[in-house]
Amino acid sequence: MTTNGIGVVGTGISGLTLALRLQQLGVDVTVYAESTADQMRRGRLPNTVARMKRTLARERALGSEHFSMEGSLVGTARISITGEPPLEFGGALDDPFHGLDFRLLLPALLDDFTARGGRLVATEPSPGAAEVDAWSARHELMVVAAGRRSVAELFPRDESRSPYDRPQRSLLAGLYTGIAHDGFGYNVSPGVCEIFQMPMWTRHGLTAAMLVEAIPGGPMEAVTRLSYQDDPETFTRTLEKLLGEHAPRIAERIDSGSFGPLGPDDLLQGAVTPVVRTPVAPLSTGRVALAIGDAWITNDPVTGQGANLGSHCAWVAAEAIAAGGPYDERFAWSVADTMWEVAGPVTEWSNAFLQPPAEHLLRLFVGAAMSQDVAGLFINLFSDPVSAWALFSDPAKVDAVLAAHGLQVPLPVAS
Repeated sequence: MTTNGIGVVGTGISGLTLALRLQQLGVDVTVYAESTADQMRRGRLPNTVARMKRTLARERALGSEHFSMEGSLVGTARISITGEPPLEFGGALDDPFHGLDFRLLLPALLDDFTARGGRLVATEPSPGAAEVDAWSARHELMVVAAGRRSVAELFPRDESRSPYDRPQRSLLAGLYTGIAHDGFGYNVSPGVCEIFQMPMWTRHGLTAAMLVEAIPGGPMEAVTRLSYQDDPETFTRTLEKLLGEHAPRIAERIDSGSFGPLGPDDLLQGAVTPVVRTPVAPLSTGRVALAIGDAWITNDPVTGQGANLGSHCAWVAAEAIAAGGPYDERFAWSVADTMWEVAGPVTEWSNAFLQPPAEHLLRLFVGAAMSQDVAGLFINLFSDPVSAWALFSDPAKVDAVLAAHGLQVPLPVAS
């Protein structure tokens, strides 16, 4: 059988970035998709994502910049930590974050791919390893970027890189009316929750997106499991009350008369177990499957890096593929090693922030509240995960940053 270049399974940001970049580089590529662009547009909210400077630059390079609407490019960030006393700091972002509903972004990227002559194959929901194996007979390499069954069956858990065996947070992502826009907010209530909140351009126009990360067993967990559809009023009033107790900076921007979810399709509840999987799977056809993005690594969204990491992994894989084969196991492992240069720091950072902060991080928080320069450094590290983890993981580097700004933060610091 004649092979047709590269097969890509999945139409999330990883799969579509990979397909568009390969297409741009002149590599033959086929995308296997569970949903059409119109089905994506009509679907449930998949996430609440802030795409950052490198991701946005890649999309511009692809000629696939979409929906940069007024208000959706967020130029300021603020971090608020409750406690006695509370800590707060923030400032201008060097490069704006883009808040965009993926029910708009992903169909637009898929339309770009097909409009430029890309080959699309419709699949049954959740194809498994057998389907990927069969498709591989048509291709030189299979890249799996999505698919619950295929991921579980092809790419086993890497125990050495997966310290958690259960979810560390209970999650509630949603779009809301009645919250005044005020840039990107990261609100922390120690021992209770972390909450991201930002304006987002959606199919409803500009609205407020919020992700609640509730610590299991804590007071915020209840709303992540409460059914909006069964009792919208109870859900909304419970959420508003808990925000008042644990995220006062968000609560003060709420108009009680108009606050609430846009609708049942604009809420997402659940939990994820952070995991890194073995990224390479040999197939019966003699071909290889390579996992990228969420198919390879599922991090808790506590540091907001998921989609940005997926975009990065796709770009790395595309550049390696375009450089030429053979696309064997050695090739696939080499790509995985290169992807891990960024994926490793993101994973370590995300896993660490699921635990109470180390003492040197508390000093850094206090220093950021004392110095606008340190605050600016801190908030802009969200766009540079390798540098972020290099600082956050090293007490000596934190001390050096504080000393460089003339700060003396006493120890210990109460959380």
